[in-house]
Amino acid sequence: MGPVKRWKHLMNRLRLMLDKSFYPEYLRRQGVQIGTNTSVLYPAYIDGRLPYLVEIGDNVIISLNVTILTHDATTAYAGDLIKVGKVVIRDRCFIGANSTILCNVTVGPNSIVGAGSMVIRDVPPDTVCAGNPARVIGTVEEFKKTHAVLGKERPLFLAGNYMHPYIPEETRKELRRALAGDFGYFCSKFPRE
Repeated sequence: MGPVKRWKHLMNRLRLMLDKSFYPEYLRRQGVQIGTNTSVLYPAYIDGRLPYLVEIGDNVIISLNVTILTHDATTAYAGDLIKVGKVVIRDRCFIGANSTILCNVTVGPNSIVGAGSMVIRDVPPDTVCAGNPARVIGTVEEFKKTHAVLGKERPLFLAGNYMHPYIPEETRKELRRALAGDFGYFCSKFPRE
């Protein structure tokens, strides 16, 4: 890498540390295809050797510490062979924190990958998968129905009142007390009764 490219690379890395919203643009510059209205939260890792083999659709959320790999060097033990393959994440997917997606995998549209999952094969459309290795555990429709019912039974909180580090201590205590025995939900506005 020449001095100009090295300088640009260092400036991009510095900007990443200072401006997390720059990350999708940084990935695009590396060759990752990213659709519109898609969030890739830093520090997600997209294979630095072959980033141009990753395609991410529209309205996708890739959470913290997700790893997407387009190569698999374990096959080198089979005799100088390194497996390479595209990773395609279709529209309207959610990829949970600390998940890993291996090469040659497609995540179907409108799917959810649970946190901490290891995705080693294609994920069908409209499904929820989780685990290591990731397995289909239900449909997105079942997931929505379950949480719609639970949302009527559990405590609801306006997210804007709680989701920043400088809220008053009494507000923090209130949330801790309300969640002492179980979980609740944040929402952007309360549903109409």
